[in-house]
Amino acid sequence: MKKLAILLFSLLMAQAICAAELFGTVDAVSGEATVAEMNGTQMPVTLGLKIFAGQSIQTAADGEVHIVTEDSGLIALRPNSSFRIDRYQAKGESSDEINFSLFKGALRSITGWIAKRNRSAYRLKTPNATIGVRGTDHETTVIEAALDHDQPGTFDTVLEGITVMQTALGEVEVHPGEHAFAARALGIAPRLLTQRPAFWQRRALKIEDRIRQRKESLMQHVQHRLDGNAGGVQKNFAKGKSELKNHRDAVKKKIERRNHERRNP
Repeated sequence: MKKLAILLFSLLMAQAICAAELFGTVDAVSGEATVAEMNGTQMPVTLGLKIFAGQSIQTAADGEVHIVTEDSGLIALRPNSSFRIDRYQAKGESSDEINFSLFKGALRSITGWIAKRNRSAYRLKTPNATIGVRGTDHETTVIEAALDHDQPGTFDTVLEGITVMQTALGEVEVHPGEHAFAARALGIAPRLLTQRPAFWQRRALKIEDRIRQRKESLMQHVQHRLDGNAGGVQKNFAKGKSELKNHRDAVKKKIERRNHERRNP
């Protein structure tokens, strides 16, 4: 009876995974990290593991996880981080989206073709802010308690492109090399910082160097996808023009034939 219950549970889990949208594949992992289903079931994060919408990932003090998303983007989770994929779709349709949450810790996000085609389809939520992008490589950090000069809240640093940090009190646009901060304290709007946050000096990442090479390859995939879509649009436009011309020619010939018949009954 116990074996039957385990088997049924495994089948239900497999069906749930199959029904969920594939978010990406673990491309690199260092240290300890776990992935959890919505029902709380957990397993270790391993190289090549498929990650689906609805799952959460927790990294330990030594944990780093790099995920290549289905739209050729990259998510790099930092140590002591908690992250969840809320909604995701990458089918090449207008309904495609990437919506995820960072509860604590930090992640670096290099956007794929979903955000390049429709920047409003990308949303990163933290406990006190929402971040949107405009074709971007950025890093978001959530500080839970004051440490040195860093206060509790959400930090966002842009490496490439532009982000928009937004709260109920306002928003701020962040450009390359700039750092924005949304405090957890009430009554304070998000703002740009005059200097880099102190935690950047303290962190030690083991697999960060591989991102540069990986990014170049992924961006080639993104551009190829975008060029392919543009090519498809141009091809359809040209086809439409050709069909319209053929239709006009056919109508013209029909009119000429009728006129000829009237002149020569």
